[in-house]
Amino acid sequence: MGIEMDVTDSDNVRRSADFAVERWDRLDAWVNNAGVFPSVPIAQMDDAMWDKVFAVNARGVLAGTREASRIMSTGGHGSVIVNICSTAGFRGSAPGLAAYVGSKHAVRGITRQSAMELAPHGIRVLGVAPSYVPTEGNQLAAAGVPVQEDSVPLMMTSPIGRIGTPDDIARVVFFCVSDLSMFMTGSTLLADGGATA
Repeated sequence: MGIEMDVTDSDNVRRSADFAVERWDRLDAWVNNAGVFPSVPIAQMDDAMWDKVFAVNARGVLAGTREASRIMSTGGHGSVIVNICSTAGFRGSAPGLAAYVGSKHAVRGITRQSAMELAPHGIRVLGVAPSYVPTEGNQLAAAGVPVQEDSVPLMMTSPIGRIGTPDDIARVVFFCVSDLSMFMTGSTLLADGGATA
């Protein structure tokens, strides 16, 4: 079942979390996955664009974590929050992505801090950091980036010889929300084919 949610609207996020409980009586897992990545060089980055990226990528994670933990902390059973980060949260990325890189470093920090604060309530918090995956949004963004004919974009290579798929990332998220990771919290798992050294 899908519902529309604007992660920059805290009231909307709260209503969405409440809807999940009304529909299924409990909340076992919550994945913060919204993200935007406009390409704007630092010298041309205005405050409004910076704030928009952080509103979605960082404050949206905070809003989702806050509302999920509000419900999970009263559930009486173990629950998991997963924050989709990026390999950009571990290093710099392509030119023009300063806001995106900064926001994804923030997601790693939110993951570590919320894991510490929510552990006493039986809530685990983990991050998953994919490299480039050909989702619809990424393909649209990549189509607008000029690439030299004799080169392959760095983000589209990995030591294992292929780029990731949405299913590759979903499997890591599944691991995080399952009991297979029951002794883990606060970590951000790289899902990048070994590309982040």
